[in-house]
Amino acid sequence: MRYQVSEGAQADLDEIFLYWAKRTSLDTADQLIDRIVDRFWLLGEFPDAGKRADDLARGLRCFPAGKYLIYYRKTRRGVEIIHIFHGASYRFRPFEKQGNDDKEIILR
Repeated sequence: MRYQVSEGAQADLDEIFLYWAKRTSLDTADQLIDRIVDRFWLLGEFPDAGKRADDLARGLRCFPAGKYLIYYRKTRRGVEIIHIFHGASYRFRPFEKQGNDDKEIILR
């Protein structure tokens, strides 16, 4: 496997699944999660595919998955998926901490 999913990203996937399962159906929610996770494989093979997001945290990249944005960083063996957000959401919230020097901590 060329990608790892952080606890934060797994929580994001769970939240996305529950949101769509409640509003549509389990099948629809499952298909959406599958489409997002398919992008993880792509990023593992082509880690430079995403746009740099250094304004949020050093080494962070962003790649679209439908209306969602996958935030990740490159590792020696592929990529680590950090967070997944809806494109219309406030993207800075999960990366903020008391000081700018602490941004790296929130990504782990």
